[in-house]
Amino acid sequence: MLHLCTGTVVAAAVPLGTITVLDPPQGARAVVTWAAVAAFTTVLTVTLVAIGRSFLTQREGASPLGRWSIAVIILTGLGVAGTFAVLLLPDAATGSALAGLRPPAGCDQDPTQPGCRTDRSLPGFDRIIAWLGTGQLLLLIAIGATARSGRRGGAAPAAAALLIALAAAWCHGWLPTAPPSPVMMWQFALPLLALAGIGLLLPRTRPTTVKQPLEPHTDLAWRGQAPAVIAGSGWLLCLAYSNGVLYWFTNRLNDGDTPDGRSLVFLPTPVTWAGLTFAAALLMLALVAIRAAVLFHQLRRREYAQLSARGGRLSAHDLRRARDVSTHQALHRLVGEHALRLTGWYAAAMAVLAVLGCAAVLARPLPLDGTDGPAVVTKAVANVGDALLGWLPVAVAAVGLLVYRKNTIRRSVGVIWDVGTFWPRAAHPLAPPSYAERAVPELLTRTAGLIALAEPDPRRVDGIILSGHSQGTVICTAVILQMPNRWRHRIWFFSYGCQLTRLYGRIFPAYFGPDRLPVLAEALTRPGGGTRWTNFWRDTDPLGWPVTAGERDIAVTDPEALHPSDGEVADPPIRSHSGYPEAAEFQRERSRVAWLLRRAVPSPRRGLG
Repeated sequence: MLHLCTGTVVAAAVPLGTITVLDPPQGARAVVTWAAVAAFTTVLTVTLVAIGRSFLTQREGASPLGRWSIAVIILTGLGVAGTFAVLLLPDAATGSALAGLRPPAGCDQDPTQPGCRTDRSLPGFDRIIAWLGTGQLLLLIAIGATARSGRRGGAAPAAAALLIALAAAWCHGWLPTAPPSPVMMWQFALPLLALAGIGLLLPRTRPTTVKQPLEPHTDLAWRGQAPAVIAGSGWLLCLAYSNGVLYWFTNRLNDGDTPDGRSLVFLPTPVTWAGLTFAAALLMLALVAIRAAVLFHQLRRREYAQLSARGGRLSAHDLRRARDVSTHQALHRLVGEHALRLTGWYAAAMAVLAVLGCAAVLARPLPLDGTDGPAVVTKAVANVGDALLGWLPVAVAAVGLLVYRKNTIRRSVGVIWDVGTFWPRAAHPLAPPSYAERAVPELLTRTAGLIALAEPDPRRVDGIILSGHSQGTVICTAVILQMPNRWRHRIWFFSYGCQLTRLYGRIFPAYFGPDRLPVLAEALTRPGGGTRWTNFWRDTDPLGWPVTAGERDIAVTDPEALHPSDGEVADPPIRSHSGYPEAAEFQRERSRVAWLLRRAVPSPRRGLG
């Protein structure tokens, strides 16, 4: 509800602001205009206060906003009705009609006549986009600072937002007793946005008992600013896609340009700046990709040297297979040891780029005019960035089509989709629902139902092996932590392709970090000692790593050999992230655990539904 109302308010603010600039409100128009502005401001204030409170994530009972929910809906409706009323009221004598934005007749045939080359963009539209992006950046900084340092981290972004508002009022002459500002707005924006960023550098809020990482490369990712990195990635992708759609439509509308090559439809200045920023972001991404490729090559060469030395004299076939194996092992180490660090570098570069971009759009003029070298280079880069932005929606649509045709792309998109839709959320009603809200209770009910069966029931089991692969390990962890203690001692946890340490534990430390995995291990501890948790991993699996919190960490050999054996013709496959249950180590451990649980786990096909 808050999401939809806030989006409606932002969309309605654009025409309301344009009309206000074109025709300053007077009389009855002023009453309606400022009443709509007050309603919109109240909705945004309630939203900002509500999203900062923990009760918003409440999933049961009445709406946590109570009567404010009805108030927000009514205020949004009144504001939209007021906007329509202002648009329908006749223009005042002192104002400028919307018809004045239209070019004179005949400009498409003779663009040199007076009035054809005048800028006729919506008044205030560029400024609205610029301030909207700046406000979103400040909120993003506040998210990262609060996640790292608690509420005290939000003080710097809040102070910077207040100072930016005062600076804007000074620059526009809205302060009655202050002289005109000798400094441009963008010159205020840069140091004030840097001031907001101080909140990201404050000491991290730590619990009373600090535990060391479980193993190497399990420390906190991105200095505790994972929420800001994740939210910032979504924000930047949203901006890129939205600007790309706008550029694409503008380019289509400009197919019939005037005879002198002048465009009929012009992009807003912030969109042109977005093209320049997008080109710089792609250049940084290329540099990070080059660094990743260099690391991958070094790791593969190192792994290949170890395989060659370990195998003694190898045939040409075995050497080729060793190269294939070393490729998977290098990818395993690249993802587990370097991927988050490279992502952090890119996120830091994008944060600096976002600050510079906001200062640039607040400056408004775009340095594309002139014949000197910097102006020519800037214009060329901006044109390339705008063209790439225009192709971005086409590329997204192409990926959507390839999902149905290519199994590799479908699996890659499925992995991203699983991770992105796992976490429950209280906002964005248009997003796909969280499958964890259904999968976790269903698995919990299924497990508890089998354990709680009466003794004479033939379906009753003495123990259950809860087996989770990849994202399934996260689901199983959530299930085990919600179980009563009387049921946990009859559960044995198998995890393979496990991401709890190198990825989830570093990005979401409050749920899977070094302080949480021991809690899971303690929940699975047997009365006589030992932990009912076995983890399987491969050094060729890019998404599976050891978990020292469990009882046993079993390294699964992959491939079984470099050449065919036992009368086979084909080489043993490199299973990487799949096929763990087919491994000999897995089957031996399953037999051992089944013996410890005293009764084999029945198949779901034996009349169990």
